[in-house]
Amino acid sequence: MISYKYKFCKSKKLKALDYMMAEAAFVWNHALALQKRYYRLCGSYISAVRMQKHFAKRIKPHRLHSQTVQELLQRQDAAYRKFFKHENRRPPKFRRSTDFTSFVFKQGGYRLYGNEFIINKVSKRFKFFKSRNWEGKVKNVRVFRSRGDWYIVVVTDAVPASCGKSHTGASAGIDFGLKTYMTFSDGTHIEAPLFYKQLLNKVRKWQRLLSKAQKGSEHYRAYRRQLNRVYRELSDKRTDWNYKMAHDLCRRYDAIFVENLNIAAMQRLWGRKVADLGWTSFLSTLDHVASKYGTLVHRIDRFYPSSRLCECGYKNEALSLKDREWTCPQCGAHHDRDLLAARNIYRRGIADLGSTCKTGFAG
Repeated sequence: MISYKYKFCKSKKLKALDYMMAEAAFVWNHALALQKRYYRLCGSYISAVRMQKHFAKRIKPHRLHSQTVQELLQRQDAAYRKFFKHENRRPPKFRRSTDFTSFVFKQGGYRLYGNEFIINKVSKRFKFFKSRNWEGKVKNVRVFRSRGDWYIVVVTDAVPASCGKSHTGASAGIDFGLKTYMTFSDGTHIEAPLFYKQLLNKVRKWQRLLSKAQKGSEHYRAYRRQLNRVYRELSDKRTDWNYKMAHDLCRRYDAIFVENLNIAAMQRLWGRKVADLGWTSFLSTLDHVASKYGTLVHRIDRFYPSSRLCECGYKNEALSLKDREWTCPQCGAHHDRDLLAARNIYRRGIADLGSTCKTGFAG
């Protein structure tokens, strides 16, 4: 499937989407309240099918299509299932209408004519910037709100075309670091763009003015729009850089080996620096782009001591985070911390693929 994203044109009609989003938040919160009450009384969980039957009999939405309500209930059911499987750290929570971001039309309740999106229940036409034509049959349409702007995502059954590589058979190990964004096993490195640091003065300026303005006033809304523009610029720059870098790597390599980092724990230690580096979003983008190129992205166990292990087999237990270089007392080799880690990740990845075993280290 392929998704096509378009932006809605500014119009007073978009207020109707706010009302629909508020109704979607009501469906979510009502279903969540039922789940909590049922679990408190009966000690069990309401399945998505039973919840859908309840809503079909008791709740009559004024603006949302019935399949849109079903999708919201299925979304909440999937969140609960991930929580029960310990994939999510906490269960779903109640949301305000201003925090709710999207709803979906599956097979009915809407029409698409050219650059117009028509919602049957509210009898309104919403124009969007149709920057390109979509291919294939439309499977569903998602309407979502991001930083004050409205977007539509058209999902079709078209098959994405595969991309070609520039090199065949090449592979590399990559070490992510705070000083250097990426260090490759061949000795090359890429510096971090640090987009948030570039825009930090703008963020501070509009955040300061926003905090001083009276909530709900015209100045408050104007400052919030300006702040949203800055964050949108930050997001667009990071997304653009991630995709360009991911495409470049997947064109060059058949296999890419990276460490499975505990980024949440690292962010608790180093805060804004780790958030600005954006490793999570980059790795997610890399996985997506690699599927188009047929490139393998293999993750090494986070407990593998890539920066401590010398090529001779000696493990430096005394190595600290401030040590950027160290010399092996056993063989006398001098190591750059990041380069050694990238080479060890590369060797470990090759060994994993060759032995088809799980990553790990016994030392």
